[in-house]
Amino acid sequence: MNIAILIPAYQPDQKLISVVETLLMECAYPIIVVDDGSEGSCRSVFERLFTLDRVTVLKHEINQGKGRALKTGMQHCLSQLDIHGCITVDADGQHTPSDILKVIDVLQTKPDHLVLGSRDFDLRHVPLKSRLGNKITRFITSLLIGQKLTDTQTGLRAFSRKSMEKLLEVPGERFEYEMNMLLYCKRYKIKIEEVTIETVYPDNNASSHFDPFTDSIRIYQQIFGFAFASIASALLDWILFTVGLFVFAKLSEPILVATVVARLVSLNFNFAMNKKLVFKNKAGWKSQGVKYYLLAGFQILASAYSVKFVAQTFTWNAPVVKIGVDLILFMLSYQIQRRLIFKHEE
Repeated sequence: MNIAILIPAYQPDQKLISVVETLLMECAYPIIVVDDGSEGSCRSVFERLFTLDRVTVLKHEINQGKGRALKTGMQHCLSQLDIHGCITVDADGQHTPSDILKVIDVLQTKPDHLVLGSRDFDLRHVPLKSRLGNKITRFITSLLIGQKLTDTQTGLRAFSRKSMEKLLEVPGERFEYEMNMLLYCKRYKIKIEEVTIETVYPDNNASSHFDPFTDSIRIYQQIFGFAFASIASALLDWILFTVGLFVFAKLSEPILVATVVARLVSLNFNFAMNKKLVFKNKAGWKSQGVKYYLLAGFQILASAYSVKFVAQTFTWNAPVVKIGVDLILFMLSYQIQRRLIFKHEE
């Protein structure tokens, strides 16, 4: 396989020249550098790259984000019939030539996989923000894709031409694109393979353009939106449930009746929020509504009987028990809605 080395670059310094020149000496693969709207002060860096054999420099007139830069490079790769896959590499020297070649070797043997060069974040020299960010992202990603990954933030990724065609359709223009890529692999039936690489942080990662606040919001915006809609609905549901325990206290199944009444009130609100604001799905309401209400029916019964069992078994307060039970059902519901109910058509 002829693998293109793809390097997105924004405001690079002389390290990018060193990275490219070292790769040219270590391997015979073509190198594609995407200038993502860097300022004039970086012009000398790209002018030097223009003079090197086997190096193609693509340019965005304005900064569009790492995700868009990767897509521009991938589109170029697909336009070249002699390129069978690509490996993405960061411009700051985090990835050593030996590790790059190691990841490429795995792709050669497993072309249907997305191969990740994974770092060890438990080492002492790893910057604190990177260590914490990766641990949080690892936990959330494992819940979403059902696979435990060591490094979800790595920029060293290799994939075949066939996978590239699918990954180009993944949404995201900035740092969130790399996270979305992992989430969409399950939909596209692309297996994820990890390869352990050296953990390198030049200048304590000072050259990184990742903003922990704004870029984290972009990465987790769907999860945050789903949580907000669920919390708003759950708050209404919990209030009505608590009131219902007193209103229906004389019935034989007060917990079940209070749960059903409370859930029916919040159900339509939550469905509309998830469809329009969270998953932004434009498909018809009818088919999605049927599946959504079936799921809701299951949640009502699961919530009611779980709360009843736990509350009576341990003599705990039912409203308090309901919070824990519904938190577990929340995580299950997100997976089902994202994958089955509000799934975007490919």
